[in-house]
Amino acid sequence: MNFRKSDLCRVVLASAMLTWSIAGVAGVSHFLPGMMNIRDFLVPEKEGVYAALYLGNYSTSKLKDNHGNTIDTATFQAGTSLGPGVPAGARITANLDTNVDMYLIAPTFVWNTGYKFLGADYAMLISLPFANTTVGAALDALTDIRLADQAVSLKKQLSVSDSAFEISDIFVQPVMLGWHGKHYDLSANYGFYAPSGKYSTDDVANTGLGFWGHQFQLAGAYYPFDNKGTALMLAGTYEINHETQGKNFTQGGHFTLNWGLSQFLPVTEHLLLEVGPAGYSQWQVQDNHGTDQPSFLNSPNQVHAVGGQIGLAIPKAEAQFTFHYFTEFDAKSRFQGDYAGFTAAVKF
Repeated sequence: MNFRKSDLCRVVLASAMLTWSIAGVAGVSHFLPGMMNIRDFLVPEKEGVYAALYLGNYSTSKLKDNHGNTIDTATFQAGTSLGPGVPAGARITANLDTNVDMYLIAPTFVWNTGYKFLGADYAMLISLPFANTTVGAALDALTDIRLADQAVSLKKQLSVSDSAFEISDIFVQPVMLGWHGKHYDLSANYGFYAPSGKYSTDDVANTGLGFWGHQFQLAGAYYPFDNKGTALMLAGTYEINHETQGKNFTQGGHFTLNWGLSQFLPVTEHLLLEVGPAGYSQWQVQDNHGTDQPSFLNSPNQVHAVGGQIGLAIPKAEAQFTFHYFTEFDAKSRFQGDYAGFTAAVKF
């Protein structure tokens, strides 16, 4: 059984749906729920330009079915010949051993314009993400072929390793409205994702999803104390997707709920420590559409994670450095993994 690399990529893609993006890490959603820190969902109170550099890593080796069970085998029928001895119509069963690693670099800029709209501060955001995506898969494939009314079984150890470092899907948020009170902050945002990342159905490692997306977000924080040193945060994000380029397929929209408790503690006169637990849940809330829908996506996906963050803030320099970590403890119809991130932010 002689497979070319492109043939093997098709096997992996058909078996495990390994096409994904920087913002839809191991899933099919643009919004990456583990990327932002607890208070990042809110519009900054002071007028000016804020710059943040997000560094992150998502790693996983667990692919989950629609019941939350780990998928370690996949069976499908080859639509075309996959090489000598493997004709079209051959039934292939593969034992999967899949590993996905994504390294993220996302320079992000927020501009509080100083203008007011409906009593809220008006701000804008742009994020220019780059990703190094590495996909590795080993398959122990058993192919059942019927030739001249005789069943023939062929076994083959297959492996593929693919990586890509490319710009991902750019995110632009032209509308950010922030209302600020003594004990609360409230933000309402709209943004869109442009399919600027690498996307090809012939590749395993992609850095883009291949479609435009719209994002609507509402976030709020409650401060029990006047100094706002303690914040209880909740953010809801809703996505609407367009048709995938080159395919008759539209991924259903997603809703994500982020939560967190942020606490600043004085370390020195000019240095604050921030700590707090955080987590997220993401659900597909709309059905998929199109004749090119992958069989793996025949049911809505979801994922749930818990973690926390720790950071240092320098108020006089208006700078902050934060590390956070999330572990996904439940997932359906998608990958389940871990996200670790570091952020450096400063106001100009």
